[in-house]
Amino acid sequence: MTKKRAQCYVKEGRRVHQPRILVAGYGAWAKAENNPAAQVVEELGKRSWTGCEVIGHVMPVNSNDLPASIDALLDAHRPDAWVGMGVSEAAIIQTEMVGINWRHFDVPDSSGAQVDLSPIVPGGPVAYGATLPHAEMMAAVTAAGIPAAVSFHAGTHLCNQMLYTTAHAIQKRGLPTLTGFIHVPQTPGNVAEMGGRKRQTASMSLAMTTDAIAICIDTLATALTARQTETV
Repeated sequence: MTKKRAQCYVKEGRRVHQPRILVAGYGAWAKAENNPAAQVVEELGKRSWTGCEVIGHVMPVNSNDLPASIDALLDAHRPDAWVGMGVSEAAIIQTEMVGINWRHFDVPDSSGAQVDLSPIVPGGPVAYGATLPHAEMMAAVTAAGIPAAVSFHAGTHLCNQMLYTTAHAIQKRGLPTLTGFIHVPQTPGNVAEMGGRKRQTASMSLAMTTDAIAICIDTLATALTARQTETV
């Protein structure tokens, strides 16, 4: 997904830059060879954005490399907001409210690593709260007829790790960047390829999921623009 050139406009005599939003969706791993998060990143790249600049990135599901990858993206793009994205077994769109300082998973990441009761940042804060406009995003998504809700537990795999690590990096740098993470359901195609009872896993069409994330981005862009005009 290519980024669109930043633009600015004048509102009531004040120069305001279009918000830059980075969407980082996880790629292939053991539970999703064709990860819906990566597919959504690709689909978002086909859309035109008039109220913000959207940068898409497919993030490898590699726990040990994740901190360096996040630092590199923050340095390269300096986004106004970071939206992480991964797949879950839920039937709805879920925006995660909290990232906790733990890695604990037996389903291996893309490098084959499994982690047992390990802090993400030794000596770091117990948790970070996500700073995206959760209530507004979920209200806008549900108003469009797409099921969505906030969630207070992102797990202890790499989805939680991205939320916590990004928040920690932003806090260390003293940046005003908003950050959060959104879980999306599996696609029907992925579920159809599953065996046994796994075929009872909930799913959502890629088109509907992409629409939901696009609504979140539009809602976030509006909030970011309003924040700019308040401080200019």
